[in-house]
Amino acid sequence: RSEHVLSLDRNFLSRKLINDSLVLNYQYGKSKDIIYDYEEIEITLRNMISKLVLIDTDKLNLLTYQFELYGNETSLINEVRARIEQEPLTNDDRTRLRRLIKTMNPDDILHYLGSLDNIFTYIRTIAAERLRQDMTVQLFIEQFIRSKSRLNDSILRWTDFSAIQLRYIIDFHEMFEEIAFDQVLRAYIKKELAEETFIQEERKRIIDAFCRATFEKEKIIEKLKSIDLWIAMLKRLIVRILNANISLDVPLQIYLERTDLWNNGVNYDDLATFEVEDDILLQHTYVILTGLENKKK
Repeated sequence: RSEHVLSLDRNFLSRKLINDSLVLNYQYGKSKDIIYDYEEIEITLRNMISKLVLIDTDKLNLLTYQFELYGNETSLINEVRARIEQEPLTNDDRTRLRRLIKTMNPDDILHYLGSLDNIFTYIRTIAAERLRQDMTVQLFIEQFIRSKSRLNDSILRWTDFSAIQLRYIIDFHEMFEEIAFDQVLRAYIKKELAEETFIQEERKRIIDAFCRATFEKEKIIEKLKSIDLWIAMLKRLIVRILNANISLDVPLQIYLERTDLWNNGVNYDDLATFEVEDDILLQHTYVILTGLENKKK
C-alpha cells in the first residue's frame, strides 16, 4: 500500500523547503545567502518514517534472487565460474545432499537458496588469487563476509552444506534450485505461466515445436539430446524468473542461449546447435516443462 512506502516526491520536498525550511539572510543588508532550517527538515523526515510499517525480515519468507537476467557478461554465476574453476559433485555427494535438502521445510529451503545467492555477490568482489578451490563455504563466510545480516542462520547450521568446497558451489546451487522448484515454488507459479492460461491446442503446438527445435533435432550436439538436461534447466529458469521483474513476452531463445542457465559443461558452441522459434516465449516456459515431464513418463 502507498502509505507503507517512503516516497520522497521532488515537488513535495521543494515545497517543504521553500515554505517551511529556509529564509533569506538579510543580516548584512544585501546578502543573497539562504539559511536552511535543518531541524525542520529532520522533523519532517522523522515523521514520514515513523508512519511506515516495520517489516520483520526474520519472519518474511522470500527468495532473494540477485542474478542479472539481461546479459551473460554480467551474470554472477559466470563471474563465479571465472574466479573459481568449477567441478560437478560426485554421485555419492549429490545423492546425500539431495536427500538432506528434501528433509528441509519450505522456509529453510528458500532462505538457504537466498543466502547462496548473496554469497555469490561476495565472491564476485574477491580477487581470484585469494580464492581457493578447496575453500569451504564456512571458511569463505568467516574470512570474507563480515556482516552476516544478509545470510540466514541456517547457512552455517547445516554443516553438510557449509562443508562444501567452492569448486562445487555452482553445481550445488543448481541442484538446490531444482529441488526448491519441486518442493516449494511449483505451487506458486505465476498466472501468466500457468497451463490454464493456454488452450490445449496451443499447449500442444508449443511443446511439439520446442521438442523438434531442441533435443529431438537431429543435428543438435549429443550432450543436449538428454530430456533430463532440458527439464533441469527449465526448472532453474523458472526459479529465476518467478521473483524477477522482467517481461514474459519475449522469445525464450534469448534465455536458452545464456551459458549461466546451463551446467558448466555446456558452452556457446553447444548452444549454437539449436534455435527455438521466436513465437515461443518466456511465458511458455512452464507449459514446456510440464510437457517434457509428461513425455518422459
